[in-house]
Amino acid sequence: MSALIEFQSVCKYYQMGDTIVKAADHISFQIQKGEFVAIVGQSGSGKSTCMNIIGCLDVPTSGAYLLDGQDVGQMNRNQLAEIRNKMLGFIFQQYNLLPKLNLQENVEVPLMYAGVPKAERRERAKLALELVGLGDKLKHKPNQLSGGQQQRVSIARALAGDPAVILADEPTGALDSHTGREVLEMLKKLHDAGNTVVLITHDNSIAVQAQRIIRLEDGHVIYDGDAHDPKAVVSPNLTGEGAGA
Repeated sequence: MSALIEFQSVCKYYQMGDTIVKAADHISFQIQKGEFVAIVGQSGSGKSTCMNIIGCLDVPTSGAYLLDGQDVGQMNRNQLAEIRNKMLGFIFQQYNLLPKLNLQENVEVPLMYAGVPKAERRERAKLALELVGLGDKLKHKPNQLSGGQQQRVSIARALAGDPAVILADEPTGALDSHTGREVLEMLKKLHDAGNTVVLITHDNSIAVQAQRIIRLEDGHVIYDGDAHDPKAVVSPNLTGEGAGA
């Protein structure tokens, strides 16, 4: 059985003046259906580059990215948009809700782009908002909600499309610690229900909520394994072990 997400020696290089920056340098990993994986690293580690590639927002310079067996790097812009709408549900740090639309309408937006008929859009949006505990606030506007509630709307929006992958980019970054824990608990519940969750974060305390951690540093994978192994949290380069490797 092929992996749901597969990076095959993925490289992403950028030209900055006379310098070539290796944002991702021969990164390889597989994520199977139903896993809860955190991709973790500090700024400049390559995690945002990986997120953009997983989310079909960018393509590798070299190597291959396969999403459900399809080579994303060979797709044109329209094909990328189509696979994004069909396969991926995004949860962003800043929620990205439209202030003039009510909650139900906000959740319907990606379904509209995916060509889902209006009646079905409404029903799916309603069910998704009920799932995250906001079924009584369908007609509220985003500014009538707390930050945690707004993030729950963005989770509902991701779920409404029944995506193969839920991709959460620093989903607790704009929240206080208590509300952040609630959002993480919601992601765990989604995983327990059989969803594939990929969490992008710089925060070790958040990363360890996943089952598995892929740790990046300077565009390389330096750890890939059990989130509860002590090596998952402590980078070998920071402890002095393997210095110069």
